[in-house]
Amino acid sequence: MPESLLSDRHFISAVSNIKPRSERQRDVAVLQRTYVETGVFPQLNNTNNQILYGRRGTGKSHVLRILELEAASRERAASLYIDVRTIGSAHLMTDDSQPLVIRCVGVFKDILGLVQSELLDFATDPSHDGSGLEEVSTLADIIQSRTVSVASAEFEDSTQDKVGSTSKVGARVSQNPRATAEAGKTNERTTGSKVKFTEVYRETVVFAEIGNFLDKALEALGIEDLFILIDEWTAIPPDVQPYVAEFIKRTFFPCNRVVVKIASLEYRSNFTIGVDRGNPTGFELGSDISANLDLDDYYVYDRNPTNVVSIFLELLFKHVEAELPPGMLSANGIEAPVNLRARLFTEPETFVELVRAGEGVVRDFLGIFSQAFFRAQREGRQKIDRSSVEEAARDWFETDKSTTLSPELRKALNTIVSDVIGTRQTTMFMLAREHSDNPVIQSLFDQRLIHLISRGYSDKENPGLRYNIYSLDYGTYVDLKRTKAEPDRFTLFDDLDVDIIEGADEAKDRVVPFADKRSIRRVILTPTALD
Repeated sequence: MPESLLSDRHFISAVSNIKPRSERQRDVAVLQRTYVETGVFPQLNNTNNQILYGRRGTGKSHVLRILELEAASRERAASLYIDVRTIGSAHLMTDDSQPLVIRCVGVFKDILGLVQSELLDFATDPSHDGSGLEEVSTLADIIQSRTVSVASAEFEDSTQDKVGSTSKVGARVSQNPRATAEAGKTNERTTGSKVKFTEVYRETVVFAEIGNFLDKALEALGIEDLFILIDEWTAIPPDVQPYVAEFIKRTFFPCNRVVVKIASLEYRSNFTIGVDRGNPTGFELGSDISANLDLDDYYVYDRNPTNVVSIFLELLFKHVEAELPPGMLSANGIEAPVNLRARLFTEPETFVELVRAGEGVVRDFLGIFSQAFFRAQREGRQKIDRSSVEEAARDWFETDKSTTLSPELRKALNTIVSDVIGTRQTTMFMLAREHSDNPVIQSLFDQRLIHLISRGYSDKENPGLRYNIYSLDYGTYVDLKRTKAEPDRFTLFDDLDVDIIEGADEAKDRVVPFADKRSIRRVILTPTALD
């Protein structure tokens, strides 16, 4: 291997072949070799029903695939990974012209069909003794069965349409164990009078019956734990999500042999409706299913810089090693991640800059690294330097992150950048927690243009208010790096005259990041900036 890795053909090929998306990796052995433990897997590797949050590119799919392999390797256990984007009714569930019931039941029956197919494969595996085949066949018949009765429900609502017409769609899941989901659509003209909406459909999912036959099939097969791992949950339209969640809750949750794990985007999830009516449909988070795991929490550089840099260094090492001939790195004196960093980057700080540019998103980190590598190579450098990282981050921001912004979101982002960086000379800002569900904030966060640093900070002068701390994406200020206009980026461990109300033991980790003790009010973003 040449002294410069940037000129080695094997290394060039390896960097080019790094797959930033786990679903693109067909070799499960490579998935296992490239996985880096952050601390989340031990909390997910159990028989509790759980939701795993994380933005796109943080590695949710990778974690689920590792859990799938781990569960499948256990005795008397089976696992099923489901990518919602690839199920048979994927085209149907996004078709608004179809009745809500057709869309909801279509998704759930696809999930049930995949479960039954997995159990059939298990029953017919040559290593299995063939027991349970009859029960699996009976389960298939139950899933495919349809009722002939028509269920209906009536809703009353009072609404005032500005132009004198109204259109409503409603849905209900009955409380009967033989639960029937109901949905439909009627349009009536009104001038503010009460409008009656009748929701009707002919497809009935008999939850208790399906759950009972599923439990019998698992018992006959000798399966004590069936892990159902549902990925890309938010591919299901928001209006369909709570009903699919209700179907899952009624069918799978009563069966103690079934474990459900769901990977989702927090701000695009709609697991529950009807809470205000005291009769929620879908998951009741916390009681039905836990939702306290977020991959973003493990990749925030400002919370634990040393640990996060170490995680990403190991991640890069494993991804490069997986694409090289076996033993090639060790044969050339690269035995550990720190050796790779020394051979590949001009100095440790250059790699730190790469980690900061990735903003805690694995996919962005790998994308920026690849661009920085080939930029440095193209310019004849021996190693990746800081300017290559910054230029790559700028290109990544322009070509991957900001290109899909609507004119309204682009304007909102420019307003925030102008306010936070231009006026306040920092990259971080605080937003009252009550405004965290603002559509602009949610969209910018979802598209990795702003990043949540931490939740629930409190100003001692306003102890009743809680704030979330966000940072602007590296790409929004990379042009200002090493100039007089470069904004400050502080750490979470600097001191400030701010009181922490939730948990005195965690005070050190919950200090607002402004080292010069400027007034807390100067970094609070007001809702008017989001209008």
